[in-house]
Amino acid sequence: MKKIIFLFLTSFLVLLFTTKFSFLYPFNDWQDANSFLTVARSILEGNVLYKDIIEQKGPILYLIYIIGYLTSTKYISGIFILEVISLTIFLTYVDKIIHLFKDYKYSYLILPIFAIIITTSNAFVHGGSAEEFSLPFLAVGLYYFIYNLKVKNLDYKQLIINGIICAVVSMIKFNLIGLWFGFMAFIFFDLIIKKKYKKAFLSCFLFLSAMIITIFIILIYFIYNNAISDFIYSYFTINVGSYTGSSSNIITRLIECIKIGGQNIFYSKIYLILLPFLIYAIYKLFTTKKEKIAIISIIITTFLGIYIGLRAFKYYAIPMTMFYLILFVFIIYKYHKLLDRLITNKYRYILLAIYIVIIALSSYMFANYKDYILTKKQDYEQYKIADIIKKDQDENTTILNYGALDYGFYNILNIIPNCKYFHRMNIDYERLPDNYEMQNSYIKNKLVDYVIIGFKEDEDDISNIEGLDTNYNLIYEGYQKYEKYNIHFYLFKLKNL
Repeated sequence: MKKIIFLFLTSFLVLLFTTKFSFLYPFNDWQDANSFLTVARSILEGNVLYKDIIEQKGPILYLIYIIGYLTSTKYISGIFILEVISLTIFLTYVDKIIHLFKDYKYSYLILPIFAIIITTSNAFVHGGSAEEFSLPFLAVGLYYFIYNLKVKNLDYKQLIINGIICAVVSMIKFNLIGLWFGFMAFIFFDLIIKKKYKKAFLSCFLFLSAMIITIFIILIYFIYNNAISDFIYSYFTINVGSYTGSSSNIITRLIECIKIGGQNIFYSKIYLILLPFLIYAIYKLFTTKKEKIAIISIIITTFLGIYIGLRAFKYYAIPMTMFYLILFVFIIYKYHKLLDRLITNKYRYILLAIYIVIIALSSYMFANYKDYILTKKQDYEQYKIADIIKKDQDENTTILNYGALDYGFYNILNIIPNCKYFHRMNIDYERLPDNYEMQNSYIKNKLVDYVIIGFKEDEDDISNIEGLDTNYNLIYEGYQKYEKYNIHFYLFKLKNL
């Protein structure tokens, strides 16, 4: 229990500075997180996911945001608490992995350093990503895989657990299940080599059965709401067709995959610096040829699952950073006696207090968005625009976030979108023309009271939006810094409203 409390407090302290869902930040302006929350609120109001409101992440992610929204209070975000719980579970399983190599009761004390490295990396972005909430599940999968290598073969119950976990991850973001491809492929071929044919096939059958049954249970929601085709289109067709780059052949594709993935992971230079040490740790900790092949295989299958589509946003790298836990396993394995001397030192409580202060200071100093801590809501254009709309807002007021991902207006104004394409997903016109054409039709047909446009400087042109000047009046303009871009916001109000 002492360990869990320490890891929970560590997660709370680290995330306090590194996620914009923390109460130290006035507003999480990350567009993806706002779209997840908008969809979650829309579902709670009775809209059917993918059928009445469209987004392309998996249904479990929106369930997480529903829970986060329902548990939020005036002072603290429920999503922040879920992030803390998620990181706590992740660190707990990292500690369990350490114990597969070295049964050392103080191993958890070094994990805050690992937590800081992950949450302050470029990949962590603003907080609340699908990849972040998948981390504890991926850590569980990695734990069982290493357990199978180092302790004994997994029993059928453990394989069923992994099938369920894999299903859950597939319903958050399906390209994150590459770990289990390598996981089950190794178990199958290892059993075949040992001539345990029955167990090899039965293991795969039980894993797949647990996965399929879990997915089916999730799909009951869509079956009940006659939305299976909408689910397939929004979650699979859009993602596979619209988020997958083209390549002439498999060799070229693999080369591009390695290039894109490498650039994505090593954008945070700390991972490039630590890479040689990670390779050395793998070499030392996994002593047999079979073990080395096994761990490298799941790293490769996880990597391919994420990057084989030949696209990469910053947060794609989070699952790959998980494998750096092997380096921390090695540090404990190699240098636990040094840690012992610190813990048994007569000044240990003073050292622990200093350590906690260092954790807090490091989390703050290396946080990606520390400049936004304790800023005011009114420093954001979103709140300035919301205040204008609130002057005439009633329960029937409608808005449209046009031409970009969700900037957060629906959530600030507590408005449920009346348009299926409530924002423009990060997909170009050629791959998803419906998104563009439907948003244009909403304006042309005067379907909303207010149109809010936020364009980056390089695409700042509203002259060709059909029906905008005819049906709406421009009532406000402003600029807002977002990531590395300067966003030009426009607020249009329906004429004669």
